[in-house]
Formats: sequence, structure tokens, C-alpha cells
Amino acid sequence: MLKVTDLFCGMGGLSFGFSKTGFQVKAYDINKHVPDIFKQNNIGNAEITDLSDTNLHLDSDIIIGGPPCRPWSSVNVTRRKKEHPEYGLVESFFKIVLNSEPDVFLMENVPPVRNDESYVRCLNNMQEKYSVGNLLVRYSDFGAATKRRRLITFGFKNLNSNIFKDNLEKNKKISLKVGEVLEPYLNYAFKEFPDHEWPQLKTIEKYKKNYETGKFGWYKLKWDEPAPSFGNIMKTYTLHPFSGENYPVRVISVREAMAIMGFPSTFEFPLDMGHTIKYQMVADAVSPIFSLSCASAIRETLK
Repeated sequence: MLKVTDLFCGMGGLSFGFSKTGFQVKAYDINKHVPDIFKQNNIGNAEITDLSDTNLHLDSDIIIGGPPCRPWSSVNVTRRKKEHPEYGLVESFFKIVLNSEPDVFLMENVPPVRNDESYVRCLNNMQEKYSVGNLLVRYSDFGAATKRRRLITFGFKNLNSNIFKDNLEKNKKISLKVGEVLEPYLNYAFKEFPDHEWPQLKTIEKYKKNYETGKFGWYKLKWDEPAPSFGNIMKTYTLHPFSGENYPVRVISVREAMAIMGFPSTFEFPLDMGHTIKYQMVADAVSPIFSLSCASAIRETLK
């Protein structure tokens, strides 16, 4: 069984696809909840680790990961790029890959990263040992109910990376719609289903104009199409598509946000987590639907 190491793994969206495709997964993240999430959802083993330490040498066939995107995120309007304390973590990912020399690496991040000088320099360094490539993808093109766009960067030690591109292209599917993934939870009350919880915002109806204009990233989802990319619901207040139509005016629940991203109904957070951190982890996650496509394409490429 091929060994996969997931760096900056978060709640396991990227690991999930590799685990379900038959890879043996080991994961690392600084978030204290990660080991319990991985254990509870049978993804693999995870450890709490500060990955700014680039002296790590991993015994792994494949290294994957999604370093924090906040230095380049459009939602972040304060400390950007080099001013952000997490700016160097993309470079940390590449340094750990070079230390470990796996057969394959794959990194996920936001599209603006591809124009960053540090990223470009790292990619050039990787070309000494790997056939590298990058690709802008949209999760909805692989069957997810979200139109979130992401940059994936990949490298193969003994194979042309274009083979992976071709195999990934074959995995494209028609996207799910918001209504299709939210419908199973329509008749559940607050906390009646695991993680089906949301903030009780008493003043939310005062700000309806924000939803009409999309101001501050506030948005009411449309039932019959994939969702736009959204951040932490505690900050962006993404409304349920039925809000105000004989249905309470409320933001989507943690469970509904997970469903839009592509997490199955059996995926659960530990009980001791509050919904603020749950929302943030979902906002940072890779869609499991997309990670399944990536894992399948890598397996096919290695054949």
C-alpha cells in the first residue's frame, strides 16, 4: 500500500480522497482537534505538528497538502502576503518535499499564489528533481456543489506530469446543485442531526440589504445551482436558500456547509468543538469530491 503524507491537513478533505482510494494516510497539522477528527472518521493517523520546521524528513511515497491560504485570500483584507505570519508556510511545504523526496507531490492553494515570487522560486527549484505542473481547477467541474476555484501544483519524479493532467481531466463530472445536497437536512431541527447547528443571530433580518447587494461577502444561496466560494460562515453570513420564504432567516448550518463542500453525511466533528472553529475548518477544507478525483488520477498515473 502506497504511503501518503498530508501536510497542513486541516479536517482531512484532501486526505479523505486518498484514504478512500486505498492509500495509507499519515497527516500533520497544528490544530489540536485534527487527530480526533481523523480517528473519528477513519481517515488515517494524524499528529499535532508545527510545520514551519522544515527539517522534517518523511518516509512517504506521496506528499500532499494545503498550506494556509490567508496571506493571499481575498477575504483577508488586513495583513497580506509577506506581512502575514503564515506567508512562509508554502515555502515550508516545498522544503519538506525536497528533504523527503517522495515519488509524487501535490499542493492545493488559492489561485493568487501562482503569481507570488516565493512560489515561483520554489517551483523552479522543484524542476531539478521533478516534472512539475500547476492547474487552476473548479470543484464543481468534478461534481461538487461549490464553484470554488483552486490552484493545484504537482510533481512526479519519474513520470511526465502531463499524464496526471490528462487523467484528472477524465474525472470531470456534472456538478451537484445546492438543493440536491441540502434537501436531506430540510426537516431536521437545530442539532437534530450531527453538526446541524448554526449561530442564533437575532439581528440578521436587519441586514437584508447586504444580501441583496452581496456586500461584505453576504450572500443568499440559490437552490438550483452550485454555491459560490464562501469563507467562515460566522464572518460571511451565507444564507440558506429558503430563508425568508416560509422558512427561518438563518445562515447555513455547519452540516450544510460540509454537504456543499462534498463531505458525506457520515463525516462528523468531535462533540467538544464549537461551531465557530467547525465553520473555519470547513472554509479551509479541500472538497473530498475533488480529492477523490486527484487520488484516482495519481493512482492511474503511477500505473
